Amino acid sequence: MIAQTKIEAKELTKKELRALKKQKAFEKQKVRYEKRGLNAWGINENAPNVVMAIREHLGSARIDTQRGLVIIRQSESLTNSQAYPLWIIDGQQYNFPPNSLALQNIREVTVFESLAETNIWGQQGRAGVIQIKTINSLN
Repeated sequence: MIAQTKIEAKELTKKELRALKKQKAFEKQKVRYEKRGLNAWGINENAPNVVMAIREHLGSARIDTQRGLVIIRQSESLTNSQAYPLWIIDGQQYNFPPNSLALQNIREVTVFESLAETNIWGQQGRAGVIQIKTINSLN
C-alpha cells in the first residue's frame, strides 16, 4: 500500500500578493533598464553628473546638458525668476543638484511636476521637485 502524503497549500495574503507583483514588475523593469545600459534602478552610473544619471526618470523635462540643470516647468513671474526645480536628497533640500552624490547609491527617483504635487514645498517647489532616495535613506 502506498502512503499518501498530505500537501497543504497556503494561500497568500493580499499583502504578500502585492509584494510578489511589485517584485515581478521590478524584475521586468530591471531587464529593460539593463538593455539601455542602466543599472537596475534606471540610473546611468557612468554619467558625468546627477542630471544625466537620472535622465530616464525626467520624462519630458528640458535638460541643459552643458550645465547639468533641469527645467521641469516654467515658474517665472514678475516677482520670481526661479526656473529650476528643488532637489530633495535623502530629506535634505538643495537648489541645485549636488556634485558629491554617489550615482551608484541612488535607488529611487521621483519627479513632482504639477502644482498640486509640489504644494507641500511651497514657493521653493514652484518650478517642480526632484526627490532622490539613496541606499543610506532606505536602510
